[in-house]
Amino acid sequence: MDILSEFFERTHLQGRLFFAGPMDGTLVLDKPPGMAFIHVVSRGDIDMVQPGLPKISINEPSVLFCPSSCRYQLRSSSAEGAELICASFRFGRNSLQPFPLGLKETLVFPIRTLENLAPLIASLIGEFQDQAPGRTKALNLLLEYIFVMLVRRSVTDGRIDSGLLYALQDGRLATMFNRIHQEPEALWTVEKLASLANMSRSKFSACFTRIMEISPMGYVTAWRMKLAQDLLRDGVQIKVIATTVGYSSQASFSRTFLNVVGLPPAEWLKRDTSGAEAPPVTARVMRNLPDEST
Repeated sequence: MDILSEFFERTHLQGRLFFAGPMDGTLVLDKPPGMAFIHVVSRGDIDMVQPGLPKISINEPSVLFCPSSCRYQLRSSSAEGAELICASFRFGRNSLQPFPLGLKETLVFPIRTLENLAPLIASLIGEFQDQAPGRTKALNLLLEYIFVMLVRRSVTDGRIDSGLLYALQDGRLATMFNRIHQEPEALWTVEKLASLANMSRSKFSACFTRIMEISPMGYVTAWRMKLAQDLLRDGVQIKVIATTVGYSSQASFSRTFLNVVGLPPAEWLKRDTSGAEAPPVTARVMRNLPDEST
């Protein structure tokens, strides 16, 4: 399995359709934190309005790739309205994505420029219009596929040049990330990681921190705690988890977990299993809203 696929598998990328249909007015989203979005504009004209930024007018079938940090409104700008398919994406269960993805502003891709993605978008629109059995599952799978393809395209075009989605496709860093992910229990040091990236220690540290906005060993610890959370949910004993993610004792693992996550492992698991799933995204269309974020 390649490193980007492995990342999506381990972080449980989940795409969910939350709005589909005509829009004549302003689409208002109730956006839980930590979610990214894709909007497919299959017909009509819309404006994307973001606080402090110029309005973006979209006048042809397009795909909008929106990070979780974006605050925006989507407004129909033609008399006949617009047709939208909207999906939310998150990583993992009941937790926010702990690593910067590098997607900092909404990217707009006219469908005519997506080449290999255009037939996939057509399949998405066709599946949405059809009422065949399994429609929801098919839509979610297509949306996740589109997400992965847009990540690949964004990096290739230089529109994502930092964060984990970029780093996983960086020839200097991919091997190193693969080893961290496959061997979280290893006795990693900055020197060992730099060697895997074929860089000097100082050059590697500077490069890693610039791209990831976290230190190399900070990433190792964050990845170990993410795996530990998965193992806790699966019912693995804490002492076994400690060894699996590279700690010599249960006490040292628990201290690190508390420092990173904010709760001891047992208490975190209790809250996680008793809490509700992350709230869904809700959307409604309203008319004649002022120019402000939702």
